[in-house]
Amino acid sequence: MPNTVDKLDLKRRLLREQVSILLSHLPTMVIGTVLLASGGAWLLYLQNLPTNRVLGWLAGMTLYSGLRLVLYAKRHRHPVTDGNAHRWALVLTIASGGAGLMWGSIALLFFTPENLYTQAVIAIMLCGILASAAQSIGVYWPAHMAFAIPCSLPFSFRCLIENVPELTTLGVLSLLFLGFTSSFARSIPLSLRQSIQLRMENEALVERLTWAKEQAEASERRKTRFLAAASHDLRQPIHAMGLFVPALQRLVRHARPSPQALTDIADRMHSVLESMGQLLQVLMEISRLDSGAVTVRRAPCAINPILLQVGEVLRGQAKAKGLRLRLRETSLWVQADPAVLHTVLLNLVANAVRYSERGGVLVGARCRGDEVEIQVWDSGIGIPEGDMPRVFDEFYQASNAHRASAQSRGFGLGLSIVHRSAELLDARLNVRSRLGRGSVFSVFLPRCDPVIEPPAPARTSASAAPTQVVLVLDNDEQVVRALTHLLSGLGHRVLGAQTMRDALVLAWNNSASISLIVVDYHLSETFDGLQAISRLRGILEREVPALVITGDASLQLTGGGMRQDITLLNKPVDPRALQRWMTQAAPSAAAID
Repeated sequence: MPNTVDKLDLKRRLLREQVSILLSHLPTMVIGTVLLASGGAWLLYLQNLPTNRVLGWLAGMTLYSGLRLVLYAKRHRHPVTDGNAHRWALVLTIASGGAGLMWGSIALLFFTPENLYTQAVIAIMLCGILASAAQSIGVYWPAHMAFAIPCSLPFSFRCLIENVPELTTLGVLSLLFLGFTSSFARSIPLSLRQSIQLRMENEALVERLTWAKEQAEASERRKTRFLAAASHDLRQPIHAMGLFVPALQRLVRHARPSPQALTDIADRMHSVLESMGQLLQVLMEISRLDSGAVTVRRAPCAINPILLQVGEVLRGQAKAKGLRLRLRETSLWVQADPAVLHTVLLNLVANAVRYSERGGVLVGARCRGDEVEIQVWDSGIGIPEGDMPRVFDEFYQASNAHRASAQSRGFGLGLSIVHRSAELLDARLNVRSRLGRGSVFSVFLPRCDPVIEPPAPARTSASAAPTQVVLVLDNDEQVVRALTHLLSGLGHRVLGAQTMRDALVLAWNNSASISLIVVDYHLSETFDGLQAISRLRGILEREVPALVITGDASLQLTGGGMRQDITLLNKPVDPRALQRWMTQAAPSAAAID
């Protein structure tokens, strides 16, 4: 993750840091100035220069140093902030300029061309103070230059205008030393800037890591609560099944069951299994998103067929709750992955149906400039204002979700799947809601022109659906028997096998009649369903339509690992989904009632 620092914030922080450093150096600079000025005054006195002039210069330097200490004292009453840093910097720059003038006045008060020794002493004093200033005030280059120029230039200028080779050399050397110290002082704020930038980047990184840690901990807490609720929701149907099965066995063994009683128990058992399947399907979808197994292939796609598919899946659920599910026909096309868009709309409409107890759900699309807005309206319980920012979080349910019936209440994952799937499509999401009145969820996608596709060749079906011969391969005996009972009850012929060897024998003996292949993906540690299909098709010598049933959501299986005429269904498999595949793969298959 790249570290980015706001340039304006960096500039403000750099100036604040520079001013703080200058102020912290003031006591040391004042003490050093007084000591160096005292030593310089003594040397000047030894050169028989006017005593009153030497003492006056020393007194002025000492008094000015005391005034600079006043600035240091004011820092406690007016601490440096972003708001006053510029004012502090100006004051300190002026103070540095004044100190430079005090040192530069030596060239006016004590310059004696005839005494080269005295000028050498002055040059040494000025070079020493310049070197010290580069360290102490070089952190803020304007303040350093405000000191260095009036400190050094007067002496250098006086030396250069004298027609004395020794003084000219001294003046040139003084100018060179001024250039060297200024160049060195220039590098100090650059180093400080890099140091502050690195510190800010580290602070930003720590802040992001802290936020990520807090998010992970919050997510972990939500997952813990979810798993507790999910385990309860799983135990409930298992508990119900544990009661229905003995009741059904007792009814069959000790009484003459009526069709109505059998139908009632079967319907309730189907409802229980459907509830478990929905929970597992949601967990599977989250797993696929977490593992990055969802491959996005953007292309022009029509919205209407996707809405019809969503309606086909959820119309029965809406009808069972007494809701009216309306899908407005549209001719609009968008740039998206049809499968991912189907996931988004399916979860939005399912969520609307789940949390609506009366009224209905309306789904439609309208143009918004270069975009298409797909809207899902419901007349449900609504979302409290305080829950709106977190409505798309994983395992999060609105505070009023308890108002929905226990049968319809979700697991707090549907809208999270919507959000993460929309991110894959680069789609914008919007939600509006009124508590107790309903909600409107919107998906914004780029609009595109329709693509005219050649009509698919019509598939003819016989007037009477003949028996299909289905080869089933699964290493679990219970699964093989369950599929055999299901498909046999529909009039199909099932060839069941638990090992690859048995399946190959069945394929060899029934090569002319086998029309469909159904295999489990995880057959053994070294052999999977795709390899089994390949070998079985080799025996059959034709590309028989095949179905892989699995609970694995890895990218390898759902991506390039799948080949032509091989379809994937995740466990638990809905018998209606199984029949839809049979209808598409072999149109003569019978329909499940």
